[in-house]
Amino acid sequence: MKPGSELRLYCPAQSQYVAPIRHALAAFLEALQVDPGARDDVTTATGEALANVVEHAYVRSSSKTRDVQLLARIDRGGRLSVYVSDRGSFIRRKPLPGRGFGLRIIRAIAQQLRIDTTRGTCVSMTFEGPAFLEKR
Repeated sequence: MKPGSELRLYCPAQSQYVAPIRHALAAFLEALQVDPGARDDVTTATGEALANVVEHAYVRSSSKTRDVQLLARIDRGGRLSVYVSDRGSFIRRKPLPGRGFGLRIIRAIAQQLRIDTTRGTCVSMTFEGPAFLEKR
């Protein structure tokens, strides 16, 4: 993998864009030779964050600008950081039966999860381990 490699995507926060974003992320990780299991984990966690944006971020917003941004970046230590951000509102809810698994799935997959709600919402996920170390 090449440290400093990054993928940036920006599009409307609509459900029809979630799969293409996941596919672009998977292609980026494949080009960096991330093993298939780790690639699937990252795209699953990222897909959950994207789905949360589509479903929840703009529920309370009257803004006509409803977008989502993805940034995936490999650092020098071989760690992958993925950021999914929006300009909407983070909604804290009590879990509903059969719902609310997105953040739990992300926590189970990512080594680190942070949620910043100072300007919109930014979900930061960090993935590390042998699958992300630079191939020599």
